[in-house]
Amino acid sequence: MARPTTTLLLLLGLTATFTTLFYDTGIGINLLVFEILAAGAWLLQARGANWTPLLRLATASTAATAIAVVVHASAMVIALNVISGVLTVGLLVAPQLSATHHAFLLAIQHAWKVPVATTRLLTWQNASGAQRTVSTRTVLTTASVPLLLALFAALYGASNPFFGDLVARFYAGLAKADLALLYTLGLGAFCSAFLLIATQHERFLVWAGLRTDTLARTPPPVDRGEYRTAIVLFAALNLLLLLLNVLDVQHVWMDFTFSGQYLKDFVHQGTWMLIISIVMGAALVLYFFRGDLNFIRGNAPLKWLCLAWLLQNAMLAASVAVRNYWYIHHFGLAYKRIGVILFLLAALVGLWLVMRKVTLSRSSFYLTRWNLLAAYVIVVAASLFDWDTLIARYNIEHRKTIFVELSYLLQLDEKVLPYLSLSDEDLSALHEHNETVLGSDRYWSYSYMSPDDYKVALRSDVQDFWNAYPDRSWREWNWADARAYDLLAEKVIDQ
Repeated sequence: MARPTTTLLLLLGLTATFTTLFYDTGIGINLLVFEILAAGAWLLQARGANWTPLLRLATASTAATAIAVVVHASAMVIALNVISGVLTVGLLVAPQLSATHHAFLLAIQHAWKVPVATTRLLTWQNASGAQRTVSTRTVLTTASVPLLLALFAALYGASNPFFGDLVARFYAGLAKADLALLYTLGLGAFCSAFLLIATQHERFLVWAGLRTDTLARTPPPVDRGEYRTAIVLFAALNLLLLLLNVLDVQHVWMDFTFSGQYLKDFVHQGTWMLIISIVMGAALVLYFFRGDLNFIRGNAPLKWLCLAWLLQNAMLAASVAVRNYWYIHHFGLAYKRIGVILFLLAALVGLWLVMRKVTLSRSSFYLTRWNLLAAYVIVVAASLFDWDTLIARYNIEHRKTIFVELSYLLQLDEKVLPYLSLSDEDLSALHEHNETVLGSDRYWSYSYMSPDDYKVALRSDVQDFWNAYPDRSWREWNWADARAYDLLAEKVIDQ
């Protein structure tokens, strides 16, 4: 364990580093630099850690997303980097935790305790040689001084116009001060302390340690009437879902015909149905398989009916995937359509985990733990991709076969600007194809962007990016923006 003086020096150094890297700039390579230095500061404290598989996963996810920020710096990967970092700290505080949600909850408790724990680093010796620390009461009392001064200044200013003028001038001068520097400094101090300061959480760890994957037998005898009710219910649910799946296979898989109709409701209807079905299914399984129903003799028919219903839900998920395929095939890529794919992956994993709960008699904690872990892995993996560029390039390259909404392309990040430039002939052909897809009457009845408006808006966006990029700091550098600027420069040279 590092001495308080060493920890305090590391805290001050890391705070200064954070302020230098992030003050008055965006997020880019500075995030990776800070996290490397933060990891080094943590190691300098000589604090060991039990590198469990979950801690390794969280640390690897933090590192991977930090590198991805340098590559494309999307908002999604930045958010996942922060979440992974918080999760990693929670597991460093208590590596014995086996669930992501427990680690995240502990990290929140840790953040709450960090300010008080930081004050204990301020130690000194009094005249008798005894060790003294700053108490919480001292901190709160000191913090109340400026608040009380502001309160009495307002009261005195209200009673005396001359004094009130002085107070107004003081606040006017304070408003001109660079508060962003103060905010950055405070955030840096908090983030540094969050990583470096140790806190205790015995009661939480005891509570978390009582959660297990295995379902324990419950003393009360099983209700045979409840068992018969479950049999009837899952048999009926299977018949209902079988009919739905047969209709989906016929009308969505085999006989689907696109005639210019909007497919948004076509996809969203199936997605919401799937969400409700999975949530209700999980609730029913948790209810009926909550106790001794898992262990009584002769429960095989109920388990088979439950498994069949879960498999039919997987079939329903496949039908939603087919709907989403048709949507992308005719209207191109978009974030919500990609989100449907990610949701379907998580849903299939969730259904598989519910099946394991039924067959292996697992607890609801098991279901929660592994579902959240699966969702975390899926979104971290998804955040590593530069979706803005993939969406823009796919939609432009397939403009002859899909409906391309020009206004949507302009809403994407500025790093896609080099891929959005089209010749007048291409824009005219794209415009004609859009009219053909929806029909000219319906196309013009909606406020879709015209090719002329698109060219004007794109030229303005390119000019803004071209003028602003050279003034950016190296701290917010990322490869995608740098490549976009170079590609635009090549086009200027070619012209």
